[in-house]
Amino acid sequence: MKKLVLLFLLGLFAAFGFSVTSYADDVDGLIELYPYDQEACLEATSACTYTKLGNSNWDFVYYGHRYHVVRGSARYTNEWTDTNADGFIDALEMTATPWNAFASVIINDTDESVVLKTANARTDLTSVVHRKYAYFDEDGQLQMFEDHISTFYIHNDGTDLTPANADWRLATQAEIDAFTAATDPVTETPNTKLTHMRMALDETDSDGYVIEPLGYLKWTNAGVDTTTDLDVENWSVILTGDPNYVSIPAGWTVVSFGTNDRGTLNPKTTAYILSLPTAMLDDTVDPFYTEYTDQPSTFAGITALDDDGVTPGTNIVVDYNGAFDLPTTVTASWLDMFDDAGKIINDTEMLDYSVVISQDGVDLETIDFTYDSVAMAYTASGPVTSIDSSVFGSGYTATWMVTNPAGLDTEVSADIVIGVMPPKFVGVADRYVDQGVFVDLLEGVTADDGYSNDKTSTVQVTTPVGFNMYNPLPGEYQIDLTFTHHVHFDGVQSQVDINGTIVNFNETTALNADVNINTFGSLVVFTEIDNFTDSTTSWGSVIVVVAADNTVKEVYDRYDWGHITSTGEVIEDLTLFTAWQAALTLAEGEFIIAGHGSVVTPPLRALVFGSPVTLTIGYPDFDYDIVTDASYMLTVDDLTAPLLLIVNNNYKITTDEFTTVNNAILSNVVAFDLTDDYEDLAIYVSNPGGMSLTTPGTYTVEVTVEDLAGNTAVQSFDITVIAAKVNEADVDAIIDSLDLLSADEIQALIDALGAVSAADVQALLDAQTLTEAEIQALIDAATPEETGCGSAISTGSVIFFVLSATAIASTVFIARSKKETSK
Repeated sequence: MKKLVLLFLLGLFAAFGFSVTSYADDVDGLIELYPYDQEACLEATSACTYTKLGNSNWDFVYYGHRYHVVRGSARYTNEWTDTNADGFIDALEMTATPWNAFASVIINDTDESVVLKTANARTDLTSVVHRKYAYFDEDGQLQMFEDHISTFYIHNDGTDLTPANADWRLATQAEIDAFTAATDPVTETPNTKLTHMRMALDETDSDGYVIEPLGYLKWTNAGVDTTTDLDVENWSVILTGDPNYVSIPAGWTVVSFGTNDRGTLNPKTTAYILSLPTAMLDDTVDPFYTEYTDQPSTFAGITALDDDGVTPGTNIVVDYNGAFDLPTTVTASWLDMFDDAGKIINDTEMLDYSVVISQDGVDLETIDFTYDSVAMAYTASGPVTSIDSSVFGSGYTATWMVTNPAGLDTEVSADIVIGVMPPKFVGVADRYVDQGVFVDLLEGVTADDGYSNDKTSTVQVTTPVGFNMYNPLPGEYQIDLTFTHHVHFDGVQSQVDINGTIVNFNETTALNADVNINTFGSLVVFTEIDNFTDSTTSWGSVIVVVAADNTVKEVYDRYDWGHITSTGEVIEDLTLFTAWQAALTLAEGEFIIAGHGSVVTPPLRALVFGSPVTLTIGYPDFDYDIVTDASYMLTVDDLTAPLLLIVNNNYKITTDEFTTVNNAILSNVVAFDLTDDYEDLAIYVSNPGGMSLTTPGTYTVEVTVEDLAGNTAVQSFDITVIAAKVNEADVDAIIDSLDLLSADEIQALIDALGAVSAADVQALLDAQTLTEAEIQALIDAATPEETGCGSAISTGSVIFFVLSATAIASTVFIARSKKETSK
């Protein structure tokens, strides 16, 4: 029966135009369902074109799809407490969802059922109401589906339509067709409905499932008026108790879908949700399951160590010749989602971690940090010893490293520099100012030495050649800023406290120096044995070996060869002394002081075994200039319109002088700009004034020029179009058009008239009876028309020639003769 119903349901979806997508997005054959159908929005990366949501790292897999749950939308019933002990979990007793337009997943992996109580039809359970719910049991079977916004075709096999007697199932295709074909479905097909529904598996039902219609945007049976029937047990024929509440049995998972899952914004999820009733009745569908992806550990507190807010990354500044150690305030943790039994605990676990100190890619030492869960604090395995703060400007790298129980590694590095806090500029940013207005190049800019001591007055400003800050011209200018901060560190005098007597020495010349003790002339100090072994002594030299606890260990006096040790004084000789010097070694923390002569050695000779001797190795004064640079782009906005000049205020053209109106108009203007090149100016006819190159007359036109900044200038002027003058070529053309009458034919016409002789014509020409203009007008009027019969002169034309004057014919004859002669 289920398979038959499944075919009906597939037909149902086909009738609605929905289909289950058959393609797969992933290598495991699953269709990936992302918010907005964009993985970037799930991962909150810049490629997301909608809201960057973040990932809960939870997915659920069912019916060939993998739904990726957004940040904060996976919730666990074991974390909720029934504070008021009413037997329910209400909205105030459960965690809220930050992104309520997407699916919420509630997992109950406890041994007890949980009922979610609502005061407003579940809106308070998901912040914005979710209108579709899917209930999966502990075996991954979809047990119930609720949808009070989309509609489905259902049919009643019961005795009537009352909730108690109705027996709803999914409609067959024939029943759907009858319903859709009916003029009045309510009366014609009363047992078929297109409605919202609650559908649940039921082994006791002959269909294997039960359905009840739901009211629009209601979780109650559509056949119940809840305003008059106040008994919640009557509000659903499938559920017991208030159907507005959400009951989650032990081991079950409930998925509710948000607005952006079920609309047109993401067709994939919309189609998937509507296919869930199909999946419910398909025995071949694999069980529903959730999966959690373990995440790497995170460090907290490293960025707080940053001493340089300007340089990217974490930068730790160690004072020159200052002390440094790693803080124990940095923590490492990871989210432990499951206990050993696989139950959800969602617990943040603090982890041990290590820090490696390196320089130039070489690891120098590793400090381990162990977390004490009782004291809730970290303990370091030891202090940092590899960082030498006496070398100004030297750099190191500290790398925090941790591996969580899932085997995922996390590393975070910080740079360590020896010196001072870097001097810095504040407020340096690209600027925009107006043309011709004084600009304060340091407006909004300050400088300090890194310790909040103002250095702005020492800033030097460099501008491009030709830039005038009092009258800046349009353009882009790089403004360079620099200031110098002088760093001075007082030195520390190197000295030895010899049983209360302070003896100064120069650490540059007298510490581990390659010198001879008997000729040096002042106290010599050795913390390393090599140069002492090779140093010469003589009568009057005294050597003192000091133990790591700053007490005298041995004294050797070359004056009388007395050798003091813990057992007392023994008088020895040169041979024994030479052997002793060659074999002497220094343990860590031990050192030697030595001198020669009556000025240097008295305090040395006064020492005995155990006398206190303290060594202070100092350093000289340190001076250093730190140069800090910055720059910004100053854009001076172009506020000046370009110049547009009219070339001729009495501009006239002939009809045949230009090929286009625009060319004719633009040839009378010239434009230029103080800032932009001519090629960058847009010059165009903004109003042609109805001008025509074929119609003589005077036209008022307008031209506009625009520069790159959008400044415009407009000029208007009159342009007069006159008819083109007749030239020799035009006359020849007219004559050619009359060429159908030969010279002999014209002469014959003249002879036939017999009125005017050739001599008369000549006399007329000599008397200049016709002016040139009159002749031109006669020629213009004599232009023949085509007859269509191969003749280009009509009888009227012949009469015109005769009546106009024989002079015209003679002129034509003469002109024709001239032309033929020219040929």
